[in-house]
Amino acid sequence: MAAENRTRSRIWIHLALAAVCLVVSGMSAAQEAKRLYSEKCANCHGADGSGHTTATNRMKVPDLRSKRVQQKSDDDLYAATAQGTSHESYPHAFLHTGMTEVQIRNLVRYIRTFDEKRK
Repeated sequence: MAAENRTRSRIWIHLALAAVCLVVSGMSAAQEAKRLYSEKCANCHGADGSGHTTATNRMKVPDLRSKRVQQKSDDDLYAATAQGTSHESYPHAFLHTGMTEVQIRNLVRYIRTFDEKRK
């Protein structure tokens, strides 16, 4: 009975540690995506995702907060970011310039937060 209780206690401890690790890694991914956005995207799309910056006065940069952008699927946003699809005046292909698939997927999740901030 005592050995069984110790085993259960160890299982609960391991589960609790696993949960903490998941939470911490999730926060790290969100923080990394915010940093990447600031470094790679904000110059054109603006810190708030509006697309209004001095660098983009003559380019057609979409408002990432807009309904048109936010209604796109994650896969469409991924393709636009990773391969540069639908980019006419400022093509970029982050997948081919050193960003990983995971980083770009996290960036898509970060872009989704612009819709929440607009409400």
